[in-house]
Amino acid sequence: MLAPAPSGQPASSQVQVAIKNMATGFVFYFACNFNFAALFSPDGALDRSAFIEAWKSIDDRKELYGTVSDLPPASTDIDQVQAKFRANNVFFIARRPVPNAEGQEVVYFSMRTVTEQDFLLELTFKQGVPACKICLKTESAAYGLLAKTALENLLRA
Repeated sequence: MLAPAPSGQPASSQVQVAIKNMATGFVFYFACNFNFAALFSPDGALDRSAFIEAWKSIDDRKELYGTVSDLPPASTDIDQVQAKFRANNVFFIARRPVPNAEGQEVVYFSMRTVTEQDFLLELTFKQGVPACKICLKTESAAYGLLAKTALENLLRA
């Protein structure tokens, strides 16, 4: 289970571990990072109308923006991104051209963690550019940065 993050603070991707040797009584402590995408659940798909309703209901101040650059060719092909995301429990919602912006497309996805935290994703691609813009919306603001980073890592893989 994810521990609650301190109010107003982003959650950490670090897991603290202690292993005790019962024979000697010695305890070994260490920390390691985990991939937040491992928490994405297979029940995170939304239908289009539920996605739109959820997107509108989340305050714009809870959006995280960024640009993911230096993408490999497979991550600039929207069909391949959809397949990669599907394999990681990130679910396609819709795809549309950007009005008055030739060669640009926007793609929407949803995901949910096993602890039932929902995340909504908008990716904007421009034909011939090895990058995309990312916008993530969630009510789970403390975990938004972890989800955004996990999605960026999936795109770069």
